[in-house]
Amino acid sequence: MKKMPLCLSLCLAFLLSFNAYAADHNTQVAFKKGTSSALFSGNIRDYFVHNYVFYAKKGQKLTVTLTGKTNRLWVALFNQHLEDSIDLGTYFGALNNQGAYVLPYSGKYTVRIGQYRAFARRHDINPFNINIAIK
Repeated sequence: MKKMPLCLSLCLAFLLSFNAYAADHNTQVAFKKGTSSALFSGNIRDYFVHNYVFYAKKGQKLTVTLTGKTNRLWVALFNQHLEDSIDLGTYFGALNNQGAYVLPYSGKYTVRIGQYRAFARRHDINPFNINIAIK
């Protein structure tokens, strides 16, 4: 049997450990008829994350409101066309004056919530409420 090159084995180990690190709870966001927002609740534990998946059009405004122990939790936006995730925290510069982010592409987006590493290491459990609105 051939030995695997060190670089390949390290990459494989990283990928497998990342999958264990980022265990996901996935929710498809569906707005009730006549509404443009949805409210969800949950708990963040350890390194687990919650993903909220939705489809939107370019130019729509996304507003994410997180309540709970928000100083322990982070919120990020993902899309296949974005070079990096977008921090949706209250003080992030990508939000407009109304606290909304203008979506740059049409397609599938994911809002991801997790807790900061210091709290995850302590095995904290942090309850949260998140409101996702698209206009």
